[in-house]
Order: sequence, then C-alpha cells, then structure tokens
Amino acid sequence: MSLEHTLYQRKNSIAWITLNRPQVLNALNRKLWREIYWTLDQAEKDEEVRAIILTGSGRAFSSGDDIKEVLSLRTAKEIKTFFFDFVERTLNKILNLPKPTIAAVNGLAYGGGCEIAMLCDLVVASDNATFAIPEALIGAIPPVATVIGADIIGRLNANRLILTGEPIGAKEARLMGLVNKVVSAEELMITAEKLARSTMRTAPSSVRVMKKLLNQRFQDNGFKKSVEELAKILATNEGKEGHRAFVEKRLPKWAKPSEPSAHEE
Repeated sequence: MSLEHTLYQRKNSIAWITLNRPQVLNALNRKLWREIYWTLDQAEKDEEVRAIILTGSGRAFSSGDDIKEVLSLRTAKEIKTFFFDFVERTLNKILNLPKPTIAAVNGLAYGGGCEIAMLCDLVVASDNATFAIPEALIGAIPPVATVIGADIIGRLNANRLILTGEPIGAKEARLMGLVNKVVSAEELMITAEKLARSTMRTAPSSVRVMKKLLNQRFQDNGFKKSVEELAKILATNEGKEGHRAFVEKRLPKWAKPSEPSAHEE
C-alpha cells in the first residue's frame, strides 16, 4: 500500500507508526483509518517487530474523526460503511494485536484519537498533551469509551469525560489512569522507546496469551453494538446538526424537549 497520511518505520525491532495529517491535526478520514490498519497488520506479521509505537506528527496525536468527511456521508448505508469498514475494523485490530502497543501522545488526543490511546497497552504523554471525548457535543457517541472506558479509568472518570466533553491535561489523565507516564516533549519518544524495550524482556508467547486474557472481556461484540448505535445517531437530525455546527464553527441548536402534559406534572 502507498502511504499518504501515515509514516511507517521499523527500527531495532520496534514498529513506529506516525499519523501524518498535521494540517488537520491528524483527523481520521477513511484513508488514515485504512493506513493505520494496514501498518498495524504489517507490524503484526513482521517477525522482527516486538513492539509497536503510535504517535502523531505536528501538535496533535489525533483530533478524532474528520468531521467534514463524516458530514459528507449522506445515507445510513454510507455512515455504516465508514464506521464498520474503517473505524471498527481498525479499533478491533488495535485491541487484538498480540504485540505490545505504546501510544506516545505528543499533543491533543480528542475523540477517536483519545480512544486509540485508550486501546493501547501503555500510554506516555508529553506534559502539553490534552485529552477529551467530546462526541456528545456534536451529536455523536464515543464507541470505545462507552464500552470500556469505565474499565480503564473508572466509571466516574469515564462519565465525566463522555458526559461533559471537557478536555483534561496530561497530569490529570495520569491521575485517572489514562496515562502511564508524563514527560517533557523532548523526552517523549525516548520514554516511549524505553517502554517498548522493557516489554521486549518478556517472552512473546507470554505477551500474546496475557493480552488475550486481559482483553477477553471486551470480545462480546460491544464495539459492534456501540458502532451500530453511533451510526444510528449520526443519521438523526441531532447528529447532522451537531456535525454541521462544528464545521460552521457555531454552537449546535438542539431541538427543545416537548412540554410535559398535565398528567406528567
């Protein structure tokens, strides 16, 4: 595959995957989702690779799904194709990799970018990184955070992130358990590489089995169900209005709830 939005390099048994759409904060369009899947697949098949590091170019890890592209999806079929053939497929690939994955979060990690980090085995962040799960602010839902967020950072922390959409800094993310280490921007890649090398001291067969056991509770089609719900909500008026408002750089106009009837008061 010819890579357009991703950089891939194997160095000293580590596969480095860099999301490379810096002009749009590494927003996740079809092409980038497909390239992430392909590079992960290459790293999985390469017997020389013992660990995988994902990071972003520029000032973002990833700002999440490309909202302009999502808004361009006109039919329910197009929406389902985007999220099942590109998003869910790649998320499941990350979850099921038999090799350790390390997210090196170099800047903002919003929406799908934050969820990619959630799925990685280890996360190191620069001290200027920020995390947010703002999907509900634009009439969507976060498929990963709603399914496994509570398992990763606790129910109350997950609720705070997904119900408010407010961003948090790297140090607060560390306290929540979303991040393993916070370092300076200059130390980020060095620290990520050290973490990767630490995992190489363990037997590959042990890693493969441990990851399978750790992630088995997430193998109940939870992602599929959440992606189905996401596709449904994006086809609603609220879903369309939220994404349109984001592109037009304004607040969405949600429909007012109907007035309660007399017997409901």
